[in-house]
Amino acid sequence: MTRSRRQAVARPRRQRHTAALLGTVLFLVLAASGAAHAAWTTAASPATGSVTSGSISIAQSGFDQLNFDYSASSLVTTKPVTVSNGAVPSTYALTLAGTSATAGLAGAITVTTWPVASTAHCTSSTTLPGSETVRTWTSGTTLTGSVAADSSVVYCVRTSISSPIPAAYGGGHVAARLDLTAAVGTNWKAAPVTVAVAQTVPDTTAPTAPTGLTSSSTTDAATTLAWTAATDNVGIASYRVYRDTVLVRSVVAGTTFTDTGLNVGTTYSYTVDALDAAGNSSAMSSAVTATTSQSPSSTSWYRVKSGGLCVTGSTNANGPVTVQVCNESLTTQLWRYDLVNPSNYLITSQAAAGLAWQRTTTAAVVMATRNVSDSSQQWGGTLSGNGLYQFVMQVNRNKTECITVPSYTAGTALQTQSCSAGSAQQFTLTAAN
Repeated sequence: MTRSRRQAVARPRRQRHTAALLGTVLFLVLAASGAAHAAWTTAASPATGSVTSGSISIAQSGFDQLNFDYSASSLVTTKPVTVSNGAVPSTYALTLAGTSATAGLAGAITVTTWPVASTAHCTSSTTLPGSETVRTWTSGTTLTGSVAADSSVVYCVRTSISSPIPAAYGGGHVAARLDLTAAVGTNWKAAPVTVAVAQTVPDTTAPTAPTGLTSSSTTDAATTLAWTAATDNVGIASYRVYRDTVLVRSVVAGTTFTDTGLNVGTTYSYTVDALDAAGNSSAMSSAVTATTSQSPSSTSWYRVKSGGLCVTGSTNANGPVTVQVCNESLTTQLWRYDLVNPSNYLITSQAAAGLAWQRTTTAAVVMATRNVSDSSQQWGGTLSGNGLYQFVMQVNRNKTECITVPSYTAGTALQTQSCSAGSAQQFTLTAAN
């Protein structure tokens, strides 16, 4: 058989083709930068041969720039939002909507969107085209379209609130988000992902002033204040209490406060103001006065001060009584007043209970063994001013002397001298317990 004959009678061989199974995967990633990204790929067939892989990516950028704080001088913000595509044509949907808000605020913020040629065409001075979409955070806005391969679409987004901003919105906020979805044809869609922003309205409304300020339960060392609560458009965060115009407590929960550590026989003036969470302060309340007891208690220990120094006693009999730098840990600076007759006290030390102040024949003041019958240990207390005491000794029928600080130098010993109105004979008594 010739070669040509063999070719003529040969039966054609059937070729087999293995069909390729194409799988598609669509996924969406939100990067830490705030850009949303969707990608779709075709997977290679496990059978003999291959399918060229393709991918599509959808990303957004710019929405996070809509974080904004409104104010009376800043009522509008305008930012571009860009949708960028990868190598495969795709469709997209962007939804802008509020997710939570202070009552009424989401509906009071207008959200205006329109397409622009580039981000450079979206600024605060950009004029509206007349075809813009106007919604609110409550009603939401959905932007849809398709993007060619390796191209992008830019939207200008402008949010605004009317002026004047209602006080009811003060301190309010809107949580808003952008939802991005992407699709390839009609069969594959990416699950939406979100980029969140927050827009706020500052609270600039001050609370009302507290009213009805009173003082009660005043002792030789403390007084209790009470007042009627202030009101505020958002809420009261705290109160501040002032004694003689000086702040004594910066944060007070509730509407009462007990001020302690006061001086004996002293009149104080108190006022209170209110603060809200934004730091707005009210006007001051009306003032109220409180006067501590004029006589020290026989059950309390006191610090005795003059010229910023504290009276300090020796723990030894006949040791001096001096003025020293105040130290709250020293019991030698704590004194108790024991009434021995209607007008006189024995003044004893916590550090040496058996010793008391005594005037010597040389007019020195020393610590001596306690003796209630010894007139040289009996001291009268006389108010010489608001909270200022003189310690008076009836030396004899015709002579009265007062304890004196000869020099305001630590270590100076006390003496008695003829009574006068000078500051060297004026002392304050402050309860230590």
